[in-house]
Amino acid sequence: MRKFTLIEAVVSLVILSLALAGMLRLLTHSQSRINAAEEKWREMHMLTQGAEYFLLTGSENDLNVPDEVFPYEDHRIDCSVSDAEGLPEELVDQDNQLPLKKWEIRLLRTSDNSERMKVIIDRFDYQSMESENAAE
Repeated sequence: MRKFTLIEAVVSLVILSLALAGMLRLLTHSQSRINAAEEKWREMHMLTQGAEYFLLTGSENDLNVPDEVFPYEDHRIDCSVSDAEGLPEELVDQDNQLPLKKWEIRLLRTSDNSERMKVIIDRFDYQSMESENAAE
């Protein structure tokens, strides 16, 4: 029976350690990608939750989300409403047309006040039609 020499044993241990180091690096990189994907999903969920609140309430007068709806301490939702831009001229200022508003909803991290994500939603302004009907 032939026995292994010391050089053969050392070479095989080096090859085995390189393979294990590669596997460890791959696992570490995979874990960091999983953590980044989880954080992105969490932030997208928070942004969606804020957008749903604003779209359901539909009020430009109160652009603050209650703590019961958005209970996250490390992030906050910011919303601004303006007239939609870039519409074709033939669609602007027509009679009996609801005005189109641009709702820009941003997710901000409170620690550094950085914008993490944002969504822009164009929406008809039903409140202006209701206020015109009430005035008549």
